Amino acid sequence: MANAALLSAATLSATRLKASASVYKTERGHGRAPHAAADLGMQSLLGWAPPNLSADAEWLYDRDISTARIRDLLRNDGWGQAIVDRQVDMAVGANFRLSAKPDALALGISQDQADELATRIEVKWRAFAEDPTFRCDAERMSPFAGIIGLACRELVGVGEALGVLRWLPRENWPYATAIHIVDADRLSNPHGQMDSTELRGGVALGSSGEPIGYHIRRSHPGDVGIDAALLEWDYVSRFDNVNGWERPKVLHCFERRRPGQHRGISRLAAALVKMRLLNRYSESEVKAAAINGSIIGAIYTQLGAEYSAEILGEEGSAKALGELSDARGEFYGGRRVLDDAKFITMFPTDRLDLNTQPRQVTGFPQFQTAFLQAFAASIGISYEQLSMDWSRTNYSSARAALNEVWRSILRLRANLIWGYAQPIYTAWLEDAFDTGEIDVPAGAPDFYDAPAAYVRADWIGPPRGYVDPVKEAQAALLRRQAGLTTLEKEVAEQGGDMEQTLQALARENKLLARYGIRLPAAAVTSAKDEGDEEEANAKRDERAQ
Repeated sequence: MANAALLSAATLSATRLKASASVYKTERGHGRAPHAAADLGMQSLLGWAPPNLSADAEWLYDRDISTARIRDLLRNDGWGQAIVDRQVDMAVGANFRLSAKPDALALGISQDQADELATRIEVKWRAFAEDPTFRCDAERMSPFAGIIGLACRELVGVGEALGVLRWLPRENWPYATAIHIVDADRLSNPHGQMDSTELRGGVALGSSGEPIGYHIRRSHPGDVGIDAALLEWDYVSRFDNVNGWERPKVLHCFERRRPGQHRGISRLAAALVKMRLLNRYSESEVKAAAINGSIIGAIYTQLGAEYSAEILGEEGSAKALGELSDARGEFYGGRRVLDDAKFITMFPTDRLDLNTQPRQVTGFPQFQTAFLQAFAASIGISYEQLSMDWSRTNYSSARAALNEVWRSILRLRANLIWGYAQPIYTAWLEDAFDTGEIDVPAGAPDFYDAPAAYVRADWIGPPRGYVDPVKEAQAALLRRQAGLTTLEKEVAEQGGDMEQTLQALARENKLLARYGIRLPAAAVTSAKDEGDEEEANAKRDERAQ
């Protein structure tokens, strides 16, 4: 029925196009549209009549096959794996730390009280997030950073990350909150129901189109013969509503690219066809090169056509010919003719002509580079990161590429924070207040009365990294001296926590004083010196090119 609906939409669209063409010809006489994009007579646009569908209608029907192809690409294509790995490395990395920022003004407390509360929250959070027995994970397989990393991998790979917050009380463990990451393929309409205004791709919608619940299959649809719960679904509400408090329960993280979109679309989908073709083209070139390099000749029989025909015409000739072939195989098998080379032994009377023309592969590297540059641009990373080819990179181009890529990474990280990390933190903090692990400051409202003020926080991911460590450290120091940035911001940009950094520096200074060691003072180059160095670097890059 879904096919019929899409076909009807396409037919209706085509009918309208024909009607529009008729109007242009009869009323305007020349058949030209005011906008070239709508011109039906333009040669370059002939036959291009896609249906105009909603965000859900254009994706939900095609999602399963598209996602299956993307997953196959990520399993078997090195470029596809590199795309996902680079973005996960930059957005989450090996650690993903909480920096609590309770809103002192909103809570009606002093900033000192808010800082003290933040310190207590971070201490308790680290015990939860970095628990060595992984009790924050419902499957007991990863710490919090691993959970976020897997969610980011799903978000980048297939376009959406799905999770459920479970309530799992455990002995000698103060928290019952646990995160269960769920494969997004399990989110679907029960028993193949058609999409409707109340149900879209497994997402139950309210009167305003807002998600209110999710139908999650108990087993992956591909677990045929493995799980008996293949045809069973659970309905899970988006929030647990208890006495007016909406505790987050289902985490469905994806980037909305159109209004009315209720399932995530992978950015790899747009480049999937070209990536597949490039992969097959690369395989063909490698196979052809391997064959051309391994087969250097053919061995022909000297029996002659007349003698072979005479043998085949006699009684028992098939047996004799078989014995002859076995004898020839044994003969050549026991002798190594030009070690590591391959010869083809021909059947009597057959002849093989090898293609001795060399393959024209000189343009293949440039061809592959152009494709990879297009893929990197469509995904939001640099060509150098995707290909690991830094041969044509200088300081200026590397810095420009890093700046552009970092904007995409910040957007990805923000999406992951608000769709995944922040709801988990909110549910855990409510759990911590409820169990008495964290006390409400004197004079502050209850957590349920001001949750937004309590859960305000920053999340620190992996460092941005340096292209030129000396130059960028000097720039950071100049920004600090000019009051254009803060120490907290500079430390966080390199994946550190300011308070932990200052504590470590204080301990180091005590040790240095104890042993009577004095470090040399850091020098900051003047603006003129820095300009001269920039010019020298630019000239060096030009000579290198």
